[in-house]
Amino acid sequence: MRHLPFIINFCAGAFFLVLGLSGYASPHWFFNQKYDVLMPTPQSVTILRVMMGFMGTIGLLWLAASFFCSDQRRLLASTALLTFGLVLSRLGGLILDGSNQYFTYIELSFEVFALIVTLIVFLKTPKTSK
Repeated sequence: MRHLPFIINFCAGAFFLVLGLSGYASPHWFFNQKYDVLMPTPQSVTILRVMMGFMGTIGLLWLAASFFCSDQRRLLASTALLTFGLVLSRLGGLILDGSNQYFTYIELSFEVFALIVTLIVFLKTPKTSK
């Protein structure tokens, strides 16, 4: 249990880094094949690269924080907050854009599961005394 906060924080960073780099390196494959997003102009490709580059940057920062942050429990709370933001964003998309989104439900299920695991580990991890 002692190392679980670090493992979760590290995996979150690695996940965002790999996802960001994948979308950045091949936006046509990532967005068109996976999400049916059309990219009719170079500008539309660039904006998707910017978003994925940002996600990769968040992943890199999360990886660095997982190695250099002495309070992994506090970073775990931030990981839960980041994951909660993803869950809320997906729910908002379902409400605003319609519920006929099969792949969104798969991603939402993964994110809810990740959030629950993160919160359980957070609650079971004792506070560090400083």
